[in-house]
Amino acid sequence: MAEERISALAVEFISFCFQRRSVGWPQIYDEMCYVAGNRLYKGLGYDELREAGLDFTLSGLARTSRVTSEVTRSMRREAALAS
Repeated sequence: MAEERISALAVEFISFCFQRRSVGWPQIYDEMCYVAGNRLYKGLGYDELREAGLDFTLSGLARTSRVTSEVTRSMRREAALAS
């Protein structure tokens, strides 16, 4: 990931959400909010995910979008190579 440190947990969370709903931004953001709001991934909510490097607030949205795009792009590339 770029200049900021993103935890493996944040990457796993994004991957989990993308596996649930294979869509681009901003639809994946909606899925991530749903998953976080309902604590569907390892019981993690917004606060825990912010500590892991994902901020769902307006001020953190650009970074979250960038990180999510990098993770999902990598997942799509891996899927293409596997098929």
